[in-house]
Amino acid sequence: MDFRREPCLGKEPSKNRFLIVSLNPTYQVIVGYGRLNEGHVNRTDRWCNGFSGKGFNVARKLADLGARAVLLTHMNPARIEECRTEARALGFEVDCVPDTSPIRTCVTILQNRRRGSSKEKCTIPFDISESMTTTELVENTPPIEGDDTQAKVLGEYERLLDASDCVIITGTRSSGYDSNIYANMTAMARRAEKYTILDIKGQDLLRCLSNEEEFLPNLIKPNMEEFIQTFGCEEDPVAVLERLNCNAVITNGSKGCFVYDSKSREGLVHIGSLRVKSRNTTGCGDAFTAGLAYSLMRGCDLLAACHEGTMAGAAKAQEKPI
Repeated sequence: MDFRREPCLGKEPSKNRFLIVSLNPTYQVIVGYGRLNEGHVNRTDRWCNGFSGKGFNVARKLADLGARAVLLTHMNPARIEECRTEARALGFEVDCVPDTSPIRTCVTILQNRRRGSSKEKCTIPFDISESMTTTELVENTPPIEGDDTQAKVLGEYERLLDASDCVIITGTRSSGYDSNIYANMTAMARRAEKYTILDIKGQDLLRCLSNEEEFLPNLIKPNMEEFIQTFGCEEDPVAVLERLNCNAVITNGSKGCFVYDSKSREGLVHIGSLRVKSRNTTGCGDAFTAGLAYSLMRGCDLLAACHEGTMAGAAKAQEKPI
């Protein structure tokens, strides 16, 4: 489907308030190379670092769109003020529940798609104007350490929920949290009549979808790999989605996304991606989530909102990462 056929036009900017929950704080280092020489020291003057992770990325894009966003997470006390300062500079707030567990660090390696043999020892300068590959080195998340961290997170969630219109729960939770915490948060949000989007996978998602019907999420947004990991690949995906009683958007990277509207008889509708010169694909799915949520809260229908999400993801891919 051509994204230009379903514009989200004639809608006022969203004045809604977004609450993003991500119980997996992350610090990211991005480094760029013209070519990485395996087995050798690789030096570069093109690098940057900062707080990241799915929740941080979603909140940042919502702020870019002009929305009011608050991210709820836990954080090592030594890093809380640093995180809050960076978030405020980007236009959103972070509510950090103190927990002494260390924050994980993830490394993104950008490498130009061009020239030179990997056997050569010479360094090729990184060129930000050229297309590049993205390789991510991801630490597993350390478990939370505080005995009362979950209770404090739920207390803050309940407080923030009152002032929110849309809840986005995203990312893998750190170990140490109760396995039902996301399902309980989803039920709390739906009980309070908040529009609820889940960008989670596996058992966490299945537990949320086992809630009573009135406490199911409004929308789930796994990517294709996560959908298969969660539901398997032996059954017709439409049959799977028909049982869920909620809307679904399944993103598939450069191949676009599939949209399932539970109130429509169209089944899965495919929306193609935009052809852009990609600089860094990290966070594109999170930008999609932000654009999707923002547009839905503006009153756009699901297909139109997915087109807006597609454009948000494409814009993120074209940003200069360093």
